[in-house]
Amino acid sequence: MNRNPSQAPGDEIAGEATEWFLCNREGPLSEAQRLAFLDWMKRSPEHVRAYMGALALHRQVGEALQLPLPEEAPPPPRQAASAKVVPLFARTPPPVRDLPRRRRTRWIAVAAAACIALLAAGLLPQVMPAEQIYSADHAELRDLVLPDRTQVRLNADSRLRVRMGWFSRRVELLQGEATFDIARDRRPFEVRVNGLQIRDIGTVFDVSRRLQGTRVGVVSGQVEIWSRGAGARRLAALGEGRVVEVDARSHAVQSLDMPLSMLLDWQQRKVSFLDERLDEVAAAFNRHNAVQVRVLDEGAASARLSGSLDAHRIGALQAFLERDPRFVVRREGDTVRVGSR
Repeated sequence: MNRNPSQAPGDEIAGEATEWFLCNREGPLSEAQRLAFLDWMKRSPEHVRAYMGALALHRQVGEALQLPLPEEAPPPPRQAASAKVVPLFARTPPPVRDLPRRRRTRWIAVAAAACIALLAAGLLPQVMPAEQIYSADHAELRDLVLPDRTQVRLNADSRLRVRMGWFSRRVELLQGEATFDIARDRRPFEVRVNGLQIRDIGTVFDVSRRLQGTRVGVVSGQVEIWSRGAGARRLAALGEGRVVEVDARSHAVQSLDMPLSMLLDWQQRKVSFLDERLDEVAAAFNRHNAVQVRVLDEGAASARLSGSLDAHRIGALQAFLERDPRFVVRREGDTVRVGSR
């Protein structure tokens, strides 16, 4: 990018505006890119005008692609060369005079300030939109419709951070679990969780932030799972019916033999687990109950279990664990304590 674009002719400025538009459209800017972009915008009102022109052109092209071609209109009647068109209530305009140089310079400065103010008030909130936080309370399942019409169902004790811009749609699962039914849109949709990026390719999928890693299951369509950071790499490409768990530390991908019906049982307020660690099972029940399960040691936490129980029936879970000879279980008020023998 030319670092002295204020001296460039109009076509070069337009080219720089197009480059910045494409950079923004590809995804979120890095901090250095963001500062460089703002610096470029503030250098001249011509830059602001050129960038907004690129945005307007993009909108017009997108709208034109969705509309039928207009019928050709008949040419307007030709007038004789000597005819004069006189507007109603017209007054003779005053002669145009050149402004003094000092006034012209002052006008340019005012226009530049106005353009930058317009940018800050109107353009930047769209390019770099404010975040929205959505959450589901303890024992609550919550259905959401995001601004782009994507449908989301949040499991209990779950939180979601959402950023919707002109060029991208980004969601971060801060806690818990969510199922996404992605609305069709030109902008890419990305879910961030536990150091991963899950990129949608027209999909319904479920994401669960867990103690040991992240579980991703695809109900329909496809997703790609990428690591985040400087050495970002694609970890997996998942099609319909695939369920995997990605380790939080090593990013190792383990395929799970789990039917989709079991993956989505939480939406019916059930906790279903297949060869699952006890600490993960306990965390799933704890989202839905005032009585909390506490796992006392690593031996008990790492024990594997399979089953399916109603999420609110903590007594049934306690009885299930008491029948397992690997555990010592005792109830103390609103806490069920589980240790290994």
